[in-house]
Amino acid sequence: MTNSEKQSDEIFALQSIFDKKCHLVNNDQYEISIEFNLNTPITIQFNNQTAIIQYLPPLTLIIHYHDEYPSDYPPSFILSCFYFSKINLQKLCQKLDNYPFHQGEVCVYDWIELIKLEINNDFIFHTKYQEQENDPRALNGYTNENVEKIFQYLINYNHERENEQFQNQLQTCLICTDIIRGLDCIRLHRCRHFYCRSCLNNYIQINLNNGQFGEKIHCPQNECMKSLLPTDIKQILGNNNDLYERYERLTLQHSLELMNDILWCPRCQHPVLVNNDADDNLASCNQCYYTFCKKCKEIFHSQTLCRQEYIIQQLKLQKEKEYQRIQREKEEALVKLAQIEREKKSAIERKTVAQKYRQIVLKLSDEQVLLEEVLNAERIESLNTQYCPNCRVRIEKNGGCSHMHCSRCNHHFTWETITKSETSNNTTLIHSFNQNGEPIESVKEELNKIANIG
Repeated sequence: MTNSEKQSDEIFALQSIFDKKCHLVNNDQYEISIEFNLNTPITIQFNNQTAIIQYLPPLTLIIHYHDEYPSDYPPSFILSCFYFSKINLQKLCQKLDNYPFHQGEVCVYDWIELIKLEINNDFIFHTKYQEQENDPRALNGYTNENVEKIFQYLINYNHERENEQFQNQLQTCLICTDIIRGLDCIRLHRCRHFYCRSCLNNYIQINLNNGQFGEKIHCPQNECMKSLLPTDIKQILGNNNDLYERYERLTLQHSLELMNDILWCPRCQHPVLVNNDADDNLASCNQCYYTFCKKCKEIFHSQTLCRQEYIIQQLKLQKEKEYQRIQREKEEALVKLAQIEREKKSAIERKTVAQKYRQIVLKLSDEQVLLEEVLNAERIESLNTQYCPNCRVRIEKNGGCSHMHCSRCNHHFTWETITKSETSNNTTLIHSFNQNGEPIESVKEELNKIANIG
């Protein structure tokens, strides 16, 4: 066979194997997309973002047929992959150069299998661009400027491939446990849980009928709190446009209610933009031209309180008056209690004083006896008496000489003459005088005063 015939047979075989992934670029160049599988999922990272990747986009092999292939030389080629680093593509080019070529035999399919074997988890794109020897056969678009775009493209491609694999396999619905084609299931974007279309459709309708919408609709899994995206809702409801419009309307209304400068017209239910910085509570609807109060939604009332505010104000005043009345009663009760305590304390003090001076708190008869004894003592002292120098007993001299004899101790002594001025300095028990010479109190009065304390 001629080289041209062998080339035609090889191209036909490659197109039969790879189908649309092998196509003609120009008269003598063919482009082949080589898909490969990773040994294990890899984790890619950009800044603080990470993603787990199971599927990577295909590598492109461009074959240039010439007249001397396969009789003398292998075909020329170009390797292209936008996320591979330059050095990795150059390594693959060297692998193809070193692959043993047998003259007269085609080799493109063997090259494709070699590339699949060589590409493994070590061929992860690098985060730093490195200048290497320039091999014109190694083409890539990997630079520091487009790393973020490459990162996002790899994530999107991986999702597409996962969905493709999912739809081509049989799946078990997580709600009804029926085994159905993956094509008839719906996989939620955020959590990747999947259910049959019928179960999810019923689930969404129940939520909408119960007033749930927007972020309030979560994945049916009990432990999953991921909310459904609007694209999920659209895919689930399918041709049920009325229900989806209701979902959008409720979601929009809820979003507007969360905005501080948006109110709903109480007449036509049209959203009204209000100015929160204005001094008044005026709101005006551009749809029905209804002017109303921002607070109570009633017809606008200038210079007056809203009905609800007025009721609240009156209730506060009534509550304040009631509070003041209770406080006043408490204070009066405390005053009475303090007075009672003082009276109790006074009684206790009087009792303590009485106990302290109980020796001089006398009955009237005892007081009279004591008074008579004091008077007798005063009368004796007023007579012509002196103390015995030996036993200190008073002795009265009623006449005779100055020689005295004590009948108690038999002591003899001489009576001393006392002048009148000396006797005037003696104080009696009955009267005492202050500096002005005025009488103060009698003993009886003092005793009575002390006795009355008890």
